[in-house]
Amino acid sequence: MVGLKYLLYFLIGGSIISIVTYFASHSRNLVAAFLANLPVMTLITFLTIYYEAGQKAVVPYAQGLVIMLFPWLAYIFSVIFLSSRLGVVPSLLLGVALYLLLAYFIIFVKRF
Repeated sequence: MVGLKYLLYFLIGGSIISIVTYFASHSRNLVAAFLANLPVMTLITFLTIYYEAGQKAVVPYAQGLVIMLFPWLAYIFSVIFLSSRLGVVPSLLLGVALYLLLAYFIIFVKRF
């Protein structure tokens, strides 16, 4: 029964990605961005964390989301600014590398 729960989580996440991809590929970029940024994923994640570990686990997760917003913004801005210069795939790779570097730095600093 536990595996079924995680399969449901996977299907919900995959459905959202499929819907966003559909709208983006049909030049409905603002609709796709709106759907991708709906707090549905975090809502579901908050609820599943709450049901798995209780309220004490939800608040630190939410705080972590705020902290990790800065590496995520660096990733997004690198894609925006570099994709016209380097292409989409290189800008995505550089953006992910920048995200990982900044996230590692934040995690390292927060530990001390």
